[in-house]
Amino acid sequence: MWVCRYFIEFIIFSFFGWIWESVLCTVTNKKWERRGFLFGPICPIYGVGAMGGFALVDILKLNGYPPLNWIQVLLIGFFGCTILEYTTSYALEKLFHAYWWDYSNIPLNIHGRVCLIASCTFAGAGLLVVFVVYPYFEHLSSFIAPEITEIVALVFSAFFFVDISLTVSSLTNILQRVLKLDDSINDHMTELVDSLYNTTSAIGRGAVSRIKGVRFKKPYQMKFFSMLADKIKNKF
Repeated sequence: MWVCRYFIEFIIFSFFGWIWESVLCTVTNKKWERRGFLFGPICPIYGVGAMGGFALVDILKLNGYPPLNWIQVLLIGFFGCTILEYTTSYALEKLFHAYWWDYSNIPLNIHGRVCLIASCTFAGAGLLVVFVVYPYFEHLSSFIAPEITEIVALVFSAFFFVDISLTVSSLTNILQRVLKLDDSINDHMTELVDSLYNTTSAIGRGAVSRIKGVRFKKPYQMKFFSMLADKIKNKF
């Protein structure tokens, strides 16, 4: 039951995160920008962050710990989201050799993966999730039958895993095409270099033949040009 609830919350917040990023980037760049690396309208990093906040509150409550105050939530949100965003960016880059966000032009960034402004924004969102959204979701879930929760989670999971499969397949095909293009360029460059080398070698051998075919009256001239021809020959 709790797994289904967390998964539904993950999908819901991933969807709202996609809306937030798409609207923000569209307004900032003054043109439509579809955010996220999946085909579907979700940004999983937001779902992971929100689900982590919900899980933390539940764990503290089940073990009898006092609820977090706003300073603790702010700090956990700041550092937790910073680590999550950095590791996600690094993993996506290593897996698909691409960037889905870049903070390089924003002050106080780390390798363009995270920045102070984004981390503070996520920390503020953590306050909203813990103190406003969590109580509402907890109250709402008490009115929903477990069977309904399981069915909704099953439907969401089907769409989500189909989306992941299509996205990974598409990105893998793109990567393979890029690698094939790179191999093709390397092959053409190798052929070009070999052709230039063969042409240069032919010119050099011709020069050696012409030098050796020259007849000189004085012996030292013959010796000098013979040495020159041998040196040219060694180069080719």
